[in-house]
Amino acid sequence: MRPLIPTLVRGTFALSLVTPLQLQGQVPPDNDVRVTVSEGTNMAAALSPDGRLIALDLQGTLWIRGPEGTEARPITDRFYDARQPDWSPDGERIAFQSYRDGNWHLWSIRPDGSDARQHTYGPFDDREPTYSPDGTQLAFSSDRGGSYDVWVLDLGSGDLSRVTNDPGNEFTPDWSPEGDALTYAASGGRGGGIFVTRPEAGAGVGAQLGTAPGATSPSWSPDGQHIAFPGVGRGQTGMYVLEVAMPGEARLISDDDSDVFPFRPQWKDNEEFLYTADGVIQSASIDGSDGPGVAFTATFEFTRPGYERADRDFDPSGPEKAYGLVGPSVSPDGSRVVFTALGDLWLLDVGDPTPRQLTNDPFFDVEPVWSRDGRWIAYSSDRAGSMDLWVRDMDSGIDRRVTNLPGAETSPVFSPDGTRIAFTTVMGLGTELHVVDTAGGESRRLRNDLFAPGRVSWSADGSTIAVSVLTPYSSRFREGQNEVLLQPVDGGEPRRVTASRHRGMGARTLDGPVWSPDGTKMAYMSDGILWSVDVDQAGDPVSPPDRLTNHHADAISWTGDSRSIVYQTVDGLRRVSLDDGSIEEIPVDLTWNRPERDGSYTVHARRVWDGVSDDVGEHMDLLVEGNRIASVVEHDDANHTGRVVDASEHTVLPGLVDMHAHAGFGLGEALGRAFLAYGVTTIRDPSSDAYQIRERREAVESGRRVGPREFATGRLFDGTRIYYSYATSLDRSAQVELELDRAAALKYSLIKTYVRLPDLMQKRIIDFAHANGIPVSSHEIYPSVANGADHVEHISGTSRRGYSPKVTAKYRTYDDVIQLLNASGMTITPTMALMGGWWMVAAQDPTWVDDIRFQTLFPPALAAQTRAVGAARGRNPGMEAMLKDAGETIVRVVRGGGKVVAGTDSPIIPFGASLIAEIENYVWGGLTEAEALRTATSVAAEALSMDGEIGALTGGALADMLIVEGNPLDEISDLRRARIVIKDGEVFSLESLLDAPATLIPQEDQ
Repeated sequence: MRPLIPTLVRGTFALSLVTPLQLQGQVPPDNDVRVTVSEGTNMAAALSPDGRLIALDLQGTLWIRGPEGTEARPITDRFYDARQPDWSPDGERIAFQSYRDGNWHLWSIRPDGSDARQHTYGPFDDREPTYSPDGTQLAFSSDRGGSYDVWVLDLGSGDLSRVTNDPGNEFTPDWSPEGDALTYAASGGRGGGIFVTRPEAGAGVGAQLGTAPGATSPSWSPDGQHIAFPGVGRGQTGMYVLEVAMPGEARLISDDDSDVFPFRPQWKDNEEFLYTADGVIQSASIDGSDGPGVAFTATFEFTRPGYERADRDFDPSGPEKAYGLVGPSVSPDGSRVVFTALGDLWLLDVGDPTPRQLTNDPFFDVEPVWSRDGRWIAYSSDRAGSMDLWVRDMDSGIDRRVTNLPGAETSPVFSPDGTRIAFTTVMGLGTELHVVDTAGGESRRLRNDLFAPGRVSWSADGSTIAVSVLTPYSSRFREGQNEVLLQPVDGGEPRRVTASRHRGMGARTLDGPVWSPDGTKMAYMSDGILWSVDVDQAGDPVSPPDRLTNHHADAISWTGDSRSIVYQTVDGLRRVSLDDGSIEEIPVDLTWNRPERDGSYTVHARRVWDGVSDDVGEHMDLLVEGNRIASVVEHDDANHTGRVVDASEHTVLPGLVDMHAHAGFGLGEALGRAFLAYGVTTIRDPSSDAYQIRERREAVESGRRVGPREFATGRLFDGTRIYYSYATSLDRSAQVELELDRAAALKYSLIKTYVRLPDLMQKRIIDFAHANGIPVSSHEIYPSVANGADHVEHISGTSRRGYSPKVTAKYRTYDDVIQLLNASGMTITPTMALMGGWWMVAAQDPTWVDDIRFQTLFPPALAAQTRAVGAARGRNPGMEAMLKDAGETIVRVVRGGGKVVAGTDSPIIPFGASLIAEIENYVWGGLTEAEALRTATSVAAEALSMDGEIGALTGGALADMLIVEGNPLDEISDLRRARIVIKDGEVFSLESLLDAPATLIPQEDQ
């Protein structure tokens, strides 16, 4: 239970506005939402053949706007994600692409909403349908051929034929008026632009008609003489017209400020056409003159049920079970397991549930692995100042450093003979694959072109490394499946293999593939459970895979006899025998305690900002008892009889909350100090390995490491295709239940549903999460908001559509998104710094990188990288214009009663520093200083259901404070001037946060 400590305030200062625990134990009421909008963000429009009706795909629902009035009516439910409609020539049906079953497929429906039919099926994406002039065929783009090509579906027979086969991607086709040719857009291959081909010629390469930046979605005029098309790129859009008889440069007919959407124009006659731009339906002629637009209104209605959020306890309450066991690895003889927990290495004798501590220091030791003879373990540790590889002699206990590269060296694996170690090194989002001699020395790089690969595994003869890697379905979109890369170590051509097409192998973490020591099998995780497949000496699968479990399996390791596998579940460790399939539990009894925060002290403040008000209070005392604020009162010398934290010339604010930070372990223990040094005392991590997150939480809350309080999820809940490691590919009902059970068992603070998850499955996950008191976030705006999702991430974020329903290429957001956010109460985390705001401020003000925190707490290479990227991206006037538009969206949400919370998406941009930049970006974009600061304090706390606990300086709240020079309420850049940070009642000077723990490097360090 959270203690209720009364707020004691004298005078008129507005701290009394904060009511601690106002929602504790109460279920918020249902929220009935009804909004009528007259603008759409990235909506497509299709004109009926008789010109009387318009079909709109507003927020993934198909709407029909009739000839009378402006009101549009929905003809599909909210789970279709119906996009890019096209009318049949007789006006009887509307074709569209839909994501209802978890891939993009072609559908059609009658204009009255009846008789919905699915026309394509399977694991591939089919997009952008268009009827042939006789109505018997649909042309569309698809990745079923290995890249995006134009295909044709015969609606009578169901036969498919491929029309293009260019090395690049071809998409958004449209028929000529006679039906004898197709125009389409292309990118890559021979370059971009608008092309034409004749279907009867067979799959091949078309002829280029014209070019323009970002050319897409061409539309042929009824007389066949002109093609109109939008050009849409980041920050630059336009509407173009070209003459079919005169191929070449297309003519721009829209003005520079037009925000043109990337969809097929609709011809009214040979001269005039409709298109969507600036949130509405516009009209233009081929000569560039504007015609009358078409107004519309659409009404969204739904109910967001209230639910009670699970409580989170931050006060000492006795021993707690350690769930954060990271990277357990079984010894070759099967008698011992080594793993990371609470920041250190532990050794478990199988049969004795009490592990022994191998390391006991303030550093972070992680991902241990055994040599084949059981004499050594290799692991990653920051004990020398950065994450390097170390080897421990298990007999003597002596540690020896093996690597010292600029990045973070992780995931070591011994070769079968023990003479070499393969590993990955990470700098930012870049990953390299290396091999180094176990004795030390210079490593050899094998690959530097892999995105977040998994842990490597050696073939039995030591000639080949197997590693789980991402294989996209096409170069047009980034998502794909995890396959196995077989990389020769000493020369030869690498290959990619998979045990089951369209089923991932491994999660690009510690979940395989892991080659058995005898080289005859690979074990891996897929669909959340453990599998094994027979392989030949080269690593090629030679049989169908065998399912070994019906429950979760993570962190896979073989015993040396290749007869059993030890793995991790939410209940602990287990071992499965490949001889008879039997499974035994390996008990682990490890607990931890929260330290007591005894004593009291007073913070004497020149100014106090409570996290809520528009102004500061002057000359205040904050009385702290244990880890909580007892009261905030006017300054009185009588309060200074004990310990005093002197902020008599400074401003005291609540500790900051970063609502979107992927913590990881690349910085080691310095990560926690980096967050705190910038005043960040709480973070929300919306995707990571569930066990690593639990280890961080338990290490910090037990006092083993310093760092921010953390609210986090586990892996992303995604669809059949994924991009990031730590994404779970969901396409089976039983697997969804497994993932939800893990979320409940590991007490997730959040579930994040990602971009390829179908809306029906998202609704199911939200219902489960809310029943367990867990909030849900996603990149989606609708129907996510109607499904009850609590949060949406990014103004501009990845979308399965190839364009965002929240923001256009010019970073503009329209009435539909603004009203849905403001009326629903769903929070949005804009990540404006990620969109370019960080690079803008870093380029314009070198003190960001020169700051002693940046220079001390981050790898040296990051400063040079930031300067270089900032110089290339940060001084772009076009970026500034886009960011201004994004800032306008934030202002409209905040001033309209919506909820904006600050987050960064670090480590894509630097931890801690980027949150300060994010808040400054909001002020630059139009918010007041107080409005901007609330996004990272009281509003963020409310979003975490922690109002009254964090984000405000009030009696009963946890003692999280940021003490800065100057006054950020007058000059937001003063937020950079941190001097003291208090987290959970513990006081840190800036100087103390810059000092690493005492370095302990044995003499045997190499």
